[in-house]
Amino acid sequence: MASDSPNSGQLGPEQEIERLAQEIGRLIQSAEPERREDLKELAYTLIREEMFERGWGDEKTASATPGPFNPLGTGVLFLVLGGGLSFVFGPVGLTLMLFGLIFIVWGAAISWLKR
Repeated sequence: MASDSPNSGQLGPEQEIERLAQEIGRLIQSAEPERREDLKELAYTLIREEMFERGWGDEKTASATPGPFNPLGTGVLFLVLGGGLSFVFGPVGLTLMLFGLIFIVWGAAISWLKR
């Protein structure tokens, strides 16, 4: 390790992770051959559990609030699908196109009133 780094007394996160991974590897290799696979699985499970279920799960749910619903995009989708379906099965396609137009008008009104 370089001793000329500003944090010469402390390891950076990458070096600390490398050191811990090497230590885990040494512990697994020093175990009985029958238990090595189980220890590998245990280490992987614990790391995955620590990172994904405890560490990052709370931050994601707290910051990921869904935005307000605007039916404009759904209306365009219904209009296009209804147009294509109207050639195969007319009444259903025309009904979807009608719902698409209603959603488009509704979404445009929501967007216009927000401004």
